[in-house]
Amino acid sequence: MKKLTILTLLLCLSAYTAFAVTVPPGTNNLQAAINSASPGSTIDLQAGTYYVSQTVTINKILTIQGVGISTIIQKTNGATADVAAFVIQDGINGCTLRDFRLLGQDQGGPGVMVFSDNNHLININVSDCGNNSTGGPASWRSGILLDGAVNTELTGITSHHNSWVGISQNNSPETTITSADCFLNHGEGLTIDLGSDNCTVRSSLFNENNVSLRGVGGIGIDDVNGADIQFCTINDTHNLHGITFQNNVGGEDGCIITNNTINNSAQDGVHIRNCVYAVTNTTIDQNTFSGNGGATVVWECPQAIASVADKNKTALNVFPNPASQFISLDLGSTTGSFSFEMFSLSGQSVLFVQDQDNTSQIDISLLSKGLYIYKAKNLEGTTTGKLVIK
Repeated sequence: MKKLTILTLLLCLSAYTAFAVTVPPGTNNLQAAINSASPGSTIDLQAGTYYVSQTVTINKILTIQGVGISTIIQKTNGATADVAAFVIQDGINGCTLRDFRLLGQDQGGPGVMVFSDNNHLININVSDCGNNSTGGPASWRSGILLDGAVNTELTGITSHHNSWVGISQNNSPETTITSADCFLNHGEGLTIDLGSDNCTVRSSLFNENNVSLRGVGGIGIDDVNGADIQFCTINDTHNLHGITFQNNVGGEDGCIITNNTINNSAQDGVHIRNCVYAVTNTTIDQNTFSGNGGATVVWECPQAIASVADKNKTALNVFPNPASQFISLDLGSTTGSFSFEMFSLSGQSVLFVQDQDNTSQIDISLLSKGLYIYKAKNLEGTTTGKLVIK
């Protein structure tokens, strides 16, 4: 009976440690704890400093949690090495990072990079990431970077004094940002870019960003649909505008900018560059503006496309719309190589066509009914829009 009792106790202890691992402060000991943990485990970080010289890769579903700002992750990788403190790998969906402070120490690389879906970042304070002398792209000099990540929830994030962006998004639709505080970043406090459709931002602060004239202002929006920013405060943006629709890559449709306070921007409160790509179905209403160096809302070009000639080059006509079996494309006067791609609202590519005749039919009969986003690229640029399949 005694042997059975001891065996049962050992089994219970083993089962417990498989799901809760406590890691003491130290140097480069986080990766070892992650590698040894079972999927679904919680890794508890104590108060103290954890020194990181190499990227900590999260390669299974885990919760990593500290006890608040007294749990410190400190980067020590050097200014010329692009190292992220944490990377959630592509395909590792459903992780949670919470309740710690991440000190970038002006070292190279971002704080947290997310490449997968349905993850949660909660009560994380990130600062001083991405020394500007490093060789990586600007997005790699951000506090938090979402890249190809769907349905990320960021709650209570503080991201400040980073070399470029506080929270940066690339092709990461359905992001929800609540109660963020992004300030004194050298680029934007927040970017919503390149297919990061239906991003919802609520009750957040974006103060004193664009310190070093990197990026486009306090909040930057480019080539996305459905960006929804409400009940936020954007104050004291240095050098440029409070919110900028940049349109370097593509246009925007269905964006909502309402019930915000936008004060003391160096230039305009909201600036919309729609000179090449169209900005359509945009709601800018019930905001409070004061002290901005320019106007409250400025459309850089009054018409949707700069000129008829440009419109003929870059416009795409998809018909019929709605459609059920086939669609046809008309690229106007454009000649040469082009591609046409359709995405679900979650950002998944569901159809890709390249270099067909301008008016050829495309079979869509295998796609489910619903609303899709399309993107066409040619030598003149990129056109985006919505297509309904019935």
